[in-house]
Amino acid sequence: MKNPSKSDTGSRLYGGESTENRVQRRREQFLDAGLLLFGTVGFKGTSVRGLCRQAKLTDRYFYESFASVEEVLVAVYEREIQRLIAAVFGQIRNMEPGTPIAELARPALHAFFEGARDPVVAKTVWFEVLGVSDRVNQLYLDTVSEFGQLLLMMIKGLYPKLALSATQEQLLTTGMVGAINQSTMAWIVSGFATPVEDLVEANLMILEGLGLRLNLQ
Repeated sequence: MKNPSKSDTGSRLYGGESTENRVQRRREQFLDAGLLLFGTVGFKGTSVRGLCRQAKLTDRYFYESFASVEEVLVAVYEREIQRLIAAVFGQIRNMEPGTPIAELARPALHAFFEGARDPVVAKTVWFEVLGVSDRVNQLYLDTVSEFGQLLLMMIKGLYPKLALSATQEQLLTTGMVGAINQSTMAWIVSGFATPVEDLVEANLMILEGLGLRLNLQ
């Protein structure tokens, strides 16, 4: 009789679910628990014990996927950022070259602010990652840069005649992302007092101004 290999045993089904799927499901439970705790009691108020209690899993399963609470924070942050990016770029993926700035940016901005309106997501993504460690600080800076590069790639794809130097590209993307990011942080601090539509229109003015300056209108 053939002896089962490691891959066979690693993929064995229990209750119709493979080992890999069970590990991934438990990992997601910890990420969901982390999002809730980071977004309420904060990173400093979150412990392995608290994550296990919230996820309804033991610390054995915690250390199956994570080495520390900081690793959970990083994973939660990356997951929520990817969800936000997918929501934003899903709105503009099928736009035609030469689409007016307003038609392009309004649905994208609306998706962005709707995604940021969840209080636990907002607190975690915009505040709890700040000052945790050099590693997390760098992740935050890299994410802002990546978001800017995605915006730039989208703009260049829709407006292929746009000619900018490397320095101009860097400064413009930094400015665009910075304006949206700062207005988002102020909005969160206010308790989401400003209607989403007002935020969209205010940020749209900035982007339309850029469009006029670059002759994209």
